[in-house]
Amino acid sequence: MDDPDVALMLAFSKGQEEAFVELYNRHRDRIVSYTRRMLGNQAQAEEAAQDVFLKLYRARETYAPRSRFSTFLYRIATNHCLNLNARVERKLVRPDVEAANRPAPERAAGTRQDAELERKRLRETLNTALASLPERQRAALLLVHYEGMSYREAAGAIEVSESAIKSLIHRARSAMMRELEPELRNDRGVLHAV
Repeated sequence: MDDPDVALMLAFSKGQEEAFVELYNRHRDRIVSYTRRMLGNQAQAEEAAQDVFLKLYRARETYAPRSRFSTFLYRIATNHCLNLNARVERKLVRPDVEAANRPAPERAAGTRQDAELERKRLRETLNTALASLPERQRAALLLVHYEGMSYREAAGAIEVSESAIKSLIHRARSAMMRELEPELRNDRGVLHAV
């Protein structure tokens, strides 16, 4: 397998601690971003990412490269987030739904500040729709569309079949489109962001 991260993980499993530091430096930001989207809160995401890398550290003795390293790492991250969400009985910390649905204040058209406010409102709307998805649908959508994984890699990370990933993504897209329908009526540009 031609994956430099697999080589680093194998080196780490043989005792080369600096290989783990390299893996951490390469993947930390993306894992924090992924866990934030899964959990809906930056502070929880930072803590979850630390837990993911602790689990990776502990997995060094049993690691066997069966897929890309990123698939293995995202499997750990996905399972950790799903377990965290199960523990809090699906009480996800979500973006302020009321704020996302509140009408924007009247503003002078055409300013750069207006465009930034509109982008922020759009991000909040998308984050709210994403947070409302069932956990596995959210994970599938994030892995394929935000993390750039193939269906096969995402299936490995979530531990489902490739056809199940396709189904999860289809249902996630449909649910997000329903959630975003009022926004789509107002601004067709949102469609391209989904």
